[in-house]
Amino acid sequence: MSEFAIIVRMTTAQQLITAEEFAQLPESPGGEQMELVRGLVVMAPPADIDHGERAFEIGVALREFVRRHKLGRITGEGGYLLVEDPDVVRAPDTAWLSGERRERESPRTSGYFKGAPNLAVEVVSTHDREIDIDEKVSDYLAAGTDRVWVVRPKHRTVTVHRPSGDSHRYTAQDTLTSDDASFPVTGFELPVAAIFE
Repeated sequence: MSEFAIIVRMTTAQQLITAEEFAQLPESPGGEQMELVRGLVVMAPPADIDHGERAFEIGVALREFVRRHKLGRITGEGGYLLVEDPDVVRAPDTAWLSGERRERESPRTSGYFKGAPNLAVEVVSTHDREIDIDEKVSDYLAAGTDRVWVVRPKHRTVTVHRPSGDSHRYTAQDTLTSDDASFPVTGFELPVAAIFE
């Protein structure tokens, strides 16, 4: 039995692991994405290429604006240690981490940023369950994320969640702006239709 199978079996039996132990896991043999949710390894099948393309295109649009205004960095599926004891490590499909937050928060732990991104973007895959998406949104917001985008290709919508509990669903006729991304600088515009071209 492989080291990977042993560790997954251990977490299945409710033996919690830390973010440091999670970071030492080998890649899953099938290429599944792994996150650490309250000390337990959660796996999902690899996303299809449409999912990857949507996440990439959103990241490119965000990165261009972030670089132009020197607002920090854009990450793609990078790990964020949102909660400790038991640990929660989430890997949004795309995220914005402001330079200010990066300097203010604690240093990295085991390669993961210790804290929440300013903006987390989750692209819903065909295998994703709504209950799991809702849990991710709650985890990000509780940890201090300013905005969470849930991109639903099947419906061609983007729902923007805010810490106040307010959420707004945008359709292909709408445009996401700086406020939707929590950017401190105005001028960002991303037509929702462009995400689904």
